[in-house]
Amino acid sequence: MPVDWIALANAFDNIARGVRHFLHLDTGAVLRLNERLVDPATRARIEEDPGCVLIEAIAARDQYRWLEAFIPTVDDLEFRLALLHSMQGPGSFRRFKAALSSRPEQLRRWRAFRQEQIRVAILRWFHARGLTPVALEHARPDARSEPPRSRSADAARQQLYAAADSLSPQDLHALTSLAEFLRAARSALRIPADSSMGDAARAVRLLP
Repeated sequence: MPVDWIALANAFDNIARGVRHFLHLDTGAVLRLNERLVDPATRARIEEDPGCVLIEAIAARDQYRWLEAFIPTVDDLEFRLALLHSMQGPGSFRRFKAALSSRPEQLRRWRAFRQEQIRVAILRWFHARGLTPVALEHARPDARSEPPRSRSADAARQQLYAAADSLSPQDLHALTSLAEFLRAARSALRIPADSSMGDAARAVRLLP
């Protein structure tokens, strides 16, 4: 099944309230339902479609285990102890991230580690349903003719990731809406009925 790995990762890592994601088994498309924006008819059509499977976000307890698994990979004993200390009591995710922010190299390692855990979770989810996901670029017959990503594009993505770290959940939702809108527009895809066009416009201050 050809799927959009970026959209899948966002769905499995969804933290936005009132937002649900579905995988369309026939097309591999990831559908996003924003309860504040989607009309009831569209929501009912997707929810009742047997070809649309709800994607449950990765549970907090599983993500907590990722923190526990990452700490032993840190070579610096003092920093490893600091990470262990951050795990004590409520607010461990916030303290863990705050501790990592002081060590850019460890923060980069953590992001790569976390992305790999998300990828493994996605693969398990598919395999439990007897499916094997294939990246979109590997599913297109003309994939080999496409130019590789430029260094400037990679740098821009890194800047985007860095900027997203400091955004509030509401701002992250607006940024995601804008990105999905731009991706759909650039690919000449039909923008879904539940697309957050209003949120996308507000994200760049085109609308009040």
